[in-house]
Amino acid sequence: MLDGAPSIDSVFLPLKEMARKGNNTLRLPLRSFLAKVNELLASRKNLPEHGAFLRDEQFALRILAIEWIITEDIDLREHCNELDARLQEMEALERNCILLANMRFALHAQMEVFGGVIGSDVDLSNMDAAPLKQLGRIQFSQFESALLLGVPNQEAAHILLGWMHASMDMEVALLMGDAVINDEVKVSASRVDALNRFLVNATQTYAASARLLGIVPAPDMGITLAAEPLPTQWVKGQKRLADQGLGEWLSL
Repeated sequence: MLDGAPSIDSVFLPLKEMARKGNNTLRLPLRSFLAKVNELLASRKNLPEHGAFLRDEQFALRILAIEWIITEDIDLREHCNELDARLQEMEALERNCILLANMRFALHAQMEVFGGVIGSDVDLSNMDAAPLKQLGRIQFSQFESALLLGVPNQEAAHILLGWMHASMDMEVALLMGDAVINDEVKVSASRVDALNRFLVNATQTYAASARLLGIVPAPDMGITLAAEPLPTQWVKGQKRLADQGLGEWLSL
C-alpha cells in the first residue's frame, strides 16, 4: 500500500533528490525539465505565462514519475514530511523566510490532497498501469481537449482543469523555490517577490479547487460539484479560505 498515494498531482519536489540517486527512469528527463525551470526563473519572463509552456513536458514527466513511484513502492507522504521538516529548519535561519513559508503552505496543501485520496480508500499499489501508459502517449493539450469534451458537466470540467493547471503551476513554483533556497539559481529580490506571488496564487487556487471537487472536505459547507450551478460567492469564499488556512496548515 502506498501511504502517500500519487495522483496526477505535484510530485517532482519530493522526488528531486531521489531521482538524482542511482540509475532510474526519472534521472535524465527530470534533469532536462529542471534545467528549463531554472532557465525560466533566471530570466525576466512572466512566470505564470511562460510556466504554462512547460505543461506538455511536465504532464508526460508526471506520468513517468507516477509509474516509477508505484514500481518502487515509494511512500510519497513520508518524503513530503521529511521535506517539510527541512524547510521548517531552514525557515528558522531567517533567510528567505517568506518564500519558505509559502513553500510549506503549498506542501501542506498537497499533503491534504494526498490525505483526501487515501481517505477515499483508493489503493494505487495494485492499480492497472495501462491507463497511465496511454496517458503518457498524449500531450497535455490533448488531455485538456478530451476532458472538456468528455465531461458533461462543463463547470465541473473547468474546475478540474483549473485544479490541474494550479497543481502544475504550484509544482513549477516549488521547484523554483527549491533552486532559490539552495542557491542553485541567483535571482534578485524582485524576482523572488514574483515567485512568491506565482506560488501563492497557484496554491490558493489548488486548495480551493480541491474543496470544490470534494477531494478534501470544505468546513461547514455542504456544497460540492453535485450542486449546479456553483455560487460565485462560495467559490470566492473558498479561495479566501485557502488563504486564511496558511496559519492552520503551518501549525500542524
